[in-house]
Amino acid sequence: MYFFFFYPLGLDRSARCRPVLTVSMLAVFTVAFFWIHDLAWLFAFNPWNLVYFPGFSPPWALATAAFMHNGWAHLLGNMVYFWVFAPALEGRLGRARFLLYFLLWAVAGNLVHGWVSVLGLLGQGGLGVMGASGAIAGMLGYSLLRLQGARVEIGWWVLAPLVGQNRAGRTPVPLVVAVLLWVAWQVIQASLADLTGSTVSYGAHLGGFGLGLLMAVLLGAGREGRAEKTLARGQRYMRAGHFGAAAGEFRVHLELAPASREGRLELARTLVLLGQKDEAIALYRRVYAQDLESGDIDGLLDVAGEWLRQFGPGVLEPEELNRIAHYQELKLDAVGALATYRRLHEAHPGHPLAQRALVRIVVLAAGKARQPETAARYLDLGRRALPPGPWREFLEGEFSAPGTADAGCGAPPEPAVPAG
Repeated sequence: MYFFFFYPLGLDRSARCRPVLTVSMLAVFTVAFFWIHDLAWLFAFNPWNLVYFPGFSPPWALATAAFMHNGWAHLLGNMVYFWVFAPALEGRLGRARFLLYFLLWAVAGNLVHGWVSVLGLLGQGGLGVMGASGAIAGMLGYSLLRLQGARVEIGWWVLAPLVGQNRAGRTPVPLVVAVLLWVAWQVIQASLADLTGSTVSYGAHLGGFGLGLLMAVLLGAGREGRAEKTLARGQRYMRAGHFGAAAGEFRVHLELAPASREGRLELARTLVLLGQKDEAIALYRRVYAQDLESGDIDGLLDVAGEWLRQFGPGVLEPEELNRIAHYQELKLDAVGALATYRRLHEAHPGHPLAQRALVRIVVLAAGKARQPETAARYLDLGRRALPPGPWREFLEGEFSAPGTADAGCGAPPEPAVPAG
């Protein structure tokens, strides 16, 4: 007697976003299960009409059959596979595209099962099909290229009493090993189906897997997968302290995905550690411009903060510092904006924007930032250093008497200077 059993337990690739569609589909699987087995009497429509019976069911049953399951073991087994792989694919494909692909894989798998059933192959002549396993097989085929380099933790059990083996455990293995092991197991079981009388639809499994792999090849998932693989490998080198190797992987990643924000940031961080300051600054500036163009203000402020910590304000243009402080004010971060205006004034004292920065320092320190000593110090500096003009007139009008820096809260005029 020999028994081998394994199931995936986890995947080392992040979901990238909340797996809303994944959770929703798991809920649909569960509700459909109770409907077809326990609550069919609630509605006039017979839920068994959603199951695909080759030659008898309407065409749309090829898709709806994926949401119906025959028993608890069938349902829970598919839900485990789905939960391991679906969040990562949903985050990379987007919800609409992931749902479309899932339905295509389900239809392909069920069509292959129909062909097997009509021809009476694998001892499954005349059998219908239900369950998400054909679509899940498509997910595995697509993941083979799109998630290449990932690792899957599998739980396994080997029982071989004749040779004294009864072992179980959890083991992380490369995704390609786990998927090819699954394919080999399907082929072996399908070849024995006539003898074992199995009702598992191996035709649906192999049909869904085949379409998933074909779509990955035709839609360029391999290139995307290689880009993600090199990024992950570079991050592993970084954690191990192999900075030169990490930089090489990040450069390959950017060749495959030139607009990768994460890749640019990772390469910039690595180059800082390698002492290649100029190229690192150029990469930070490109990410800054990329976030500005896309309207990702939170991302812009994050990269600006990192950029400033790495190199100080002297490497940023006055317009860049002014914009950062402006967005910090919009985010109601008065203390952060005050610090950025101070950096702008100290790093570029002769620039017109430094005059505006000095006024904003006084206003913020006297108001929302609650730093009266800073307000008084910069108010005195402004009275001495600002040339005649609207900025000086504002300070003199708003903070007219000595020692009244904490009274000013008005909005200063905006003369025609570059606002960045």
